[in-house]
Amino acid sequence: MKERDFCKYLRRTPRIPKPPPELAAFPEAVVIPAYDEEEELPATLASLAAAGDGDVAVIVVVNYPAGTDPESSRRLFERLSNEPLYENRRLFPVYAPELTGGVGEARRLGMDMFIASRTPESVEQGIIFSLDADSRVAPDYFRRVRAVLAATPAAPGVLIAVSHRAAPSPAQEAAIRRYERYLQRYADSLHRAGSPYDFIAIGSGFAVRAAACIRAGGMKRRRAGEDFYFLQELAKLGTLARISDPLVFPSPRSSARVPFGTGPAVSALLAGEELPEISDHAFAMLGRVIAAATAPEGLAGEAKNFRSSLDRVAVDFFERERFFQLWPEIAANQPDTREAKLRAFHRWFDGLKTLRFLHAVDAVGNSGSGAPSSRETPLK
Repeated sequence: MKERDFCKYLRRTPRIPKPPPELAAFPEAVVIPAYDEEEELPATLASLAAAGDGDVAVIVVVNYPAGTDPESSRRLFERLSNEPLYENRRLFPVYAPELTGGVGEARRLGMDMFIASRTPESVEQGIIFSLDADSRVAPDYFRRVRAVLAATPAAPGVLIAVSHRAAPSPAQEAAIRRYERYLQRYADSLHRAGSPYDFIAIGSGFAVRAAACIRAGGMKRRRAGEDFYFLQELAKLGTLARISDPLVFPSPRSSARVPFGTGPAVSALLAGEELPEISDHAFAMLGRVIAAATAPEGLAGEAKNFRSSLDRVAVDFFERERFFQLWPEIAANQPDTREAKLRAFHRWFDGLKTLRFLHAVDAVGNSGSGAPSSRETPLK
């Protein structure tokens, strides 16, 4: 990586914890945000210790949100600080009190500390494994991820399949499996439609090359959805590699820590609520949009062929998003090839715009209005 790009990223990133000198010796790091995780974290650390050999640092960002009781986090940080070795894994605890950016900010602090321990040259070989404090890993976790990244040198990172552990009650078990099917249906439907954003965004379900993390602008500082936005930016850099059989096993617990995600979804299901499914009709229309963009001459010139191939509701959406105004300038800055223009289209029509499009189609079906749905958060 060019030194100016490396230094520019570090200058633009506030609050990077000073990396201990020993961290520079580790080519890979697992980053784990931990808030009130005295019970779950030890088993997660034990699973990492059992997951094969290799020099892997474990950066645990012990945090708590502003306005909450810090006592549990203080105890955990002291415990980790007094036990720098966990079997064959070196621990690097970071204390991050009163965060306002949620788990995204905590995850970013750990990732950036690892990046700051690199040089512009060594950052190209660095790998960051993203994990949660309640997520155990399979014994071949590191080996499988390394093998996939070695086989796909152009991939900015790898998506790792996740399966929640068995729940303590039949009702909770049914809720977590229902939620997993809900997520899988969304990803499968995007895949059939031809979207490059056909992934399930879970914070414990990916690993990223350290240099790609920089090029993607770093982990997003958000209370929820940070993994969705980060993986979306990684997907714009190149095709993400995949491991389809589960290597990560999070807790099935319900939670109200974040506004959306696994915990709130499980809580809603346990309360008898239904999850907001997107219709097959909306996914079918998405498939027609992507087919129109992929067609020969579909995106040529001012994209008139693309526009003429769209359903009325799709035209309305792309007009509201000013696509037809923006596209000539976007296309002019690309190589004059069909493939380059299609890549540029998907960088513009990214995962979030895709979700908004699907909601807009369903809003028309439900109300007869052309207005988009108000629910524009990532599907999690």
